[in-house]
Amino acid sequence: RLYLLGQSQVWLPKRFDERQIPEISGGFLNTLRSTYDFFRRYAQDWRAPAEEDATPPAERPAADRWLLARLDEVVALVRQAWATYDVTAGVRAIMDFVGEDLSRWYIRRNRPRFWAPDRATDPVALETLHDALVAAVRLLAPAAPFISDWVHRALTGPAVHLAPFPGDRGHREPDLLAAMSTVRRLASLARAARESRNLRVRQPLARMQLAVPAAAQGPALSDLLDILAAEVNVKSIQVVASDHDLVRLRGKANFRTLGKRYGKNTPRAAAAVAELDATELQTLEQGGTVQKGEWEFRPEDVTVTREVASEWLVQADGPYVVALDPELNEDLLQEGLACEVVNRVQRLRKEAGYEYTTRIELSVTGADEVVAATRAFQGFVEGETLARRMVFDAALDEPDLQRDVDIEGRRATIALRRHDGRKGGTR
Repeated sequence: RLYLLGQSQVWLPKRFDERQIPEISGGFLNTLRSTYDFFRRYAQDWRAPAEEDATPPAERPAADRWLLARLDEVVALVRQAWATYDVTAGVRAIMDFVGEDLSRWYIRRNRPRFWAPDRATDPVALETLHDALVAAVRLLAPAAPFISDWVHRALTGPAVHLAPFPGDRGHREPDLLAAMSTVRRLASLARAARESRNLRVRQPLARMQLAVPAAAQGPALSDLLDILAAEVNVKSIQVVASDHDLVRLRGKANFRTLGKRYGKNTPRAAAAVAELDATELQTLEQGGTVQKGEWEFRPEDVTVTREVASEWLVQADGPYVVALDPELNEDLLQEGLACEVVNRVQRLRKEAGYEYTTRIELSVTGADEVVAATRAFQGFVEGETLARRMVFDAALDEPDLQRDVDIEGRRATIALRRHDGRKGGTR
């Protein structure tokens, strides 16, 4: 049902391919179930407050306010789609919200608020996730009645089909929505910059510079830079006034549009395009017109491109530019190895069947660089893996699980077992 509704308008002929059902709709349904399971795992005895006791949006963190504002956008879009019988647009909007906004962005970026060692779950995060899930399944109910009802009953008790359809709750924050959209765009560029040098996201970098259009700058973006830094794993971010220091702007003539106005003089006009400076090219990029001698250039006459102007890793999408400093000192390299160790331990915890709260004992042996990095960032490794005792000079006796692993081309052996509750330490 979701597959047919979400892929094309219901009145249009469609070639049916049952192999696409699990790939498209099945993936979304698994995401919805996983999102609910994530909430259930950390909610435990938490109960949603009455509407009059709910935390006001203004008192919630920026990420929560963004999600509620984004939800109001989706509600408006879906209501409009349902009202005009455009079920395909409505279904796609819900699927994008649950998959991209809720699961892959909000939950992933706010995971430490739901769980961190020896710290209670943030009740405001639970409240925000609960609000979003309830609204999402109410929106989805006409298209996927059974799973929507199952999730809704689990969240609230009553059947979803007896609940009111979501309406605008007045949570719109246009500046915040635009700023988060900019952050996600920049994060995508930063990931592409890393991939160009095969730098994994788990390898921290020292610095990142970014340039955005003037209209995208402001307090809302500044308040979200910590989210961007965590997403791309950099220590500091600098917003530069202009991207001139990061890239060189070049103009490429569009002979088709120039030819309509200048005819046989088009080659001369195209030569003048190559002489446009950065300020003139930015004017064109922003929709303005530039007079260069006898030639008038309009935005459609010139394609603005960017070329890297430094040794930094640069990626651009129009006026949105990110530059990453690729230089790695010893501390950054060690932290990167420690992050890789944490990743391997988390995989082994899952293989061993541990609960997410299970405390462990851990040994790391093998390549000197891996052991040294784990020692140097021992507190970080312990916190991320719930290790209450760490051993470096020998493998654990009678471990629950032991595996040889490859960490950036270095061989190491990781062993772990449940912590017996006695005082921990390091050896």
